[in-house]
Amino acid sequence: MTTATLPRLEQRPSPNQSPRLNGLVPYLVVVHRPVGSYAGATATFLDARSQVSAHVLTNGASEARQFVAWNKKAWSCVSFNSASYNLEVDDAAWTPAGLAAFNTAARIVAFLCHKTGIPPTWTIKPAHEPGVCRHYDLGIAGGGHTDPTTDAQLWRQFMARVVAEFNRGGFRPAWGIGTLARIDT
Repeated sequence: MTTATLPRLEQRPSPNQSPRLNGLVPYLVVVHRPVGSYAGATATFLDARSQVSAHVLTNGASEARQFVAWNKKAWSCVSFNSASYNLEVDDAAWTPAGLAAFNTAARIVAFLCHKTGIPPTWTIKPAHEPGVCRHYDLGIAGGGHTDPTTDAQLWRQFMARVVAEFNRGGFRPAWGIGTLARIDT
């Protein structure tokens, strides 16, 4: 098996961002799936009229773009925007042919958990418990979306990979811009 690494990260600041509410420390990592291609999602995140963004968008295992600094609020999951770090994982990662992209996405989530103290566990109560969740898990309060997958078995496989990456450790000191705040545990 190929060892997953954090991909090259290009900076493309989105106009669709704002300060977090009342200095709230994020306690969730929310995984999304963009609508359309890497180029199309990039164009959407850079368009002020779209009123949508994410912290990071992946493109396979080798590249990613950061649109919002970690210490800012991305506009991606309605009521949970201030409480979350948001990762848009490309379509390829959720197919059997996209194993490298899947593993890279898990490495990114594990990095965020390591740096913030957010547990690398699937939270099914995102309004009350810190952890990692799908956009789908946020329900109507998160916008009522079904991404990145409604397949619970696939999501469990992803979370198992997140835990494996978290336990593997060896993370670099920093990745991206902005401060990653630690939660009180």
